Amino acid sequence: MASRMTGNVTVVVGAQWGDEGKGRVVDYLAARADWVIRFQGGDNAGHTVVNDYGRFALHLIPCGIFYPRVRNLLGAGTVVNLDTVSQEISTLQAAGVDTGNLWIDSRAHLIWPYHCLLDGAEEDRRKRDAGEEGEQMGTTRRGIGPVYADKHSYNGIRTGDLHHPDLLRQRLDLILPLKNRQLAFYGLKEYTADELMDLAATWRERHLERIVDTLPWVRDAVQGDQRVLLEGQLGVGRDVNWGIYPFTTASSPTAGGACIGAGIPPRAISEVLGIVKAYSTSVGGGPLPTELHDEYGIMLQEIGREFGATTGRVRRCGWFDGVAIGYASYLNGFSGIAITKLDVLDHFEEIKICTGYRLGDQVIDYVPDTATQARVEPVYETWPGWRTDTGHCRAWHDLPPRARAYLRRIEELAGAPIRFVSVGPERSQMVVMDNPQEVS
Repeated sequence: MASRMTGNVTVVVGAQWGDEGKGRVVDYLAARADWVIRFQGGDNAGHTVVNDYGRFALHLIPCGIFYPRVRNLLGAGTVVNLDTVSQEISTLQAAGVDTGNLWIDSRAHLIWPYHCLLDGAEEDRRKRDAGEEGEQMGTTRRGIGPVYADKHSYNGIRTGDLHHPDLLRQRLDLILPLKNRQLAFYGLKEYTADELMDLAATWRERHLERIVDTLPWVRDAVQGDQRVLLEGQLGVGRDVNWGIYPFTTASSPTAGGACIGAGIPPRAISEVLGIVKAYSTSVGGGPLPTELHDEYGIMLQEIGREFGATTGRVRRCGWFDGVAIGYASYLNGFSGIAITKLDVLDHFEEIKICTGYRLGDQVIDYVPDTATQARVEPVYETWPGWRTDTGHCRAWHDLPPRARAYLRRIEELAGAPIRFVSVGPERSQMVVMDNPQEVS
């Protein structure tokens, strides 16, 4: 007999290259959710949340943590640095946030110190090989690539292994000779199984009660028509399959990846909400067709406070890429979009939107492979700015007419209705489109 499927599951997907404001939107939506599940990635990307408790950059803990009634899970598709979890819990608790509603799936893979060392060593090697003029990968040195590589080469260790110290010791004895050879190649510290078992004992003491098999809970939530939010990190442009490979993350931050990482069947998904910034930003290497190297790019960086929540690196900025949003919408099947940081554009007399890529003597309307994408030139439309403060707007009709026209064009390029427009970092600074037909 087929399982009953009701579908009250919303996937929140980054529609650009990451840093779109997913944390801000998830924090807003979580007020009406029962569950928030992080479905992929590790502590290599931060979700910035500003609410009554303060300002937070959450790298692992789901953004529903601020609501005591919401259950927050790190899903099987995530990779977990338990030291980072400890640090985030301490920060949250110091601000008065109850973290008793956080759990970690026993199938999620553990990030060990050797993963971080190898990640940094590989990045340094790539920089040396590429030279000053070469394009850098831009890894965060958090061990994400190495731990996913271990996962898929059967050399990983899962959080659930902390429940079984004897099995954990066997796994370490099997894996460490390989890891130590890799570390020795780079002249780095090698590890003994005893050292890592001591670290595991610390993790066990702090977190063992949080590490559970979450599938029965998630299954009951989905079949019981509870409200589930799936929270990813980064964006489609950094997807390992469909992003600007090799300048990508090691997992899939798409709606399809959400099903795999959270343990939810595809037909249970009721909504896919694409989060898109009102302009383009990217941290790390790889092509960014609309990137600006002029005073407008500097204005976007400074007004938008475009600095990475994880690394502090300055984000590359450019005009809105309508080709990329169409690509992201198709791959994920967006049922709606949320547009963030509209207020940053309040200061511009003119604003541009890329509607095509010029490649030689032709103009294409799709995102090509990475090597070709690096050679395209953006084809722009120019839109008049509104030069009016939008931070106070709370309804569609409050927005300046020129801002509404700009948003309508983004909606058209995305092929999905606007659901939310963010006009500032505070929870209250959100225009909610209860009726998509309001966009007129």
